Amino acid sequence: MKIGKRHESMVLTLCALSLTVLGLLMIYSATNVMAGSSARYGMDPAFFLKRQLLFLVAGVSLAAFLSGVDYDFYRRNVWRILGGTFVLLLLVFVPGVQHTANGAARWINLRVVHFQPSELAKFVLLVFAAYAIDKKGENPKEGIKAFLPMLAVMGLYVVVILKEPDFGMAVVIMASFVAVIFLAGFPWKLLALGGAVAVAGAAALIAAKPYRVARLKAFLDPFSQAQAGGYQVVQSLIAFSNGGVLGTGVGAGKQKLFYLPEMHTDYIFSVIGEELGFAGVVLVGACYITIVWTGFRIARRARDPFGKYLALGFSTVIGMQAMMNMMVGLKMLPPKGMVLPFLSYGGSSLILHLAAIGVLLNVSRKGAEAFVAEDDRRRGRDRRARLSGNCPC
Repeated sequence: MKIGKRHESMVLTLCALSLTVLGLLMIYSATNVMAGSSARYGMDPAFFLKRQLLFLVAGVSLAAFLSGVDYDFYRRNVWRILGGTFVLLLLVFVPGVQHTANGAARWINLRVVHFQPSELAKFVLLVFAAYAIDKKGENPKEGIKAFLPMLAVMGLYVVVILKEPDFGMAVVIMASFVAVIFLAGFPWKLLALGGAVAVAGAAALIAAKPYRVARLKAFLDPFSQAQAGGYQVVQSLIAFSNGGVLGTGVGAGKQKLFYLPEMHTDYIFSVIGEELGFAGVVLVGACYITIVWTGFRIARRARDPFGKYLALGFSTVIGMQAMMNMMVGLKMLPPKGMVLPFLSYGGSSLILHLAAIGVLLNVSRKGAEAFVAEDDRRRGRDRRARLSGNCPC
């Protein structure tokens, strides 16, 4: 499929909104029985749907606003943005401010909603990576001068995120960071060293926590612990097995009926697999691939290196998190407790991913404007050359 410069923004917007609308449908399908039978949610089957609709309105509004903000704003204010985000990360440890769920303190309690700073941090760190690469120049021969500051800042953020704990988000951040510096042309030996350190660190973190070791063992042989550590994996695989090629139909899935844990957040992809089948899985995967591919095209046509690596980073992290979530549902990765962008229930995730789309739209627009301006200048030069009789044509 060949997409022109004017259509990239349309394709990106349509894919993001298609996933979001599908998410609304699947969230309602997954939660209407649970919410309708629980006094906690006011016996309202549409409780989660209504909240997600509010998050959608906020996200679309923010995306529309950011699409009109020149992305150079982030470069000029990168240190302020980094500092503000770090303060937000620290607030999750403050009693009375933090909100804890399932043993993790990842949210700030805003009374009406709960905000997850690590969702913001993953995008902010990629803004800093784009800034550092742009400052040192593309394909830096002395990559260590750009690599070490990025590694230090990312490491500080990751340590705090792991303390929450949020191992899955830490993995997404590190993987996206490595992908961006690889695309920037950093020396492969430097990347190999960074990768080796990351793998060793991940292994140490897993070994340090018995529940992570147990989760890994359950992942390797879930059916031997089908009623214990392997329960989530087994129930997810059953959902995909029930779905077949075309699925059971929206609302007809059985695994969401108190079998599949976190079916509206971490395992929404499994609900899609059961109710929409292999066809739905392929459609969702195609949307994410299109978002990443379009983001890369926007990066290629960006007006400057900062915009280029900003677009690469944002599209990469969306694709990376989507891929990891889907791989968890299909038993290709151990459970990590991460949501599926645009599809899963949650205000922080939906609003910030839509905001990222808004930033990508601005990079696309500014790139197109720069292209038109350069084309106009070239045409002007050619016209003046013809009038003066010095045209080489």
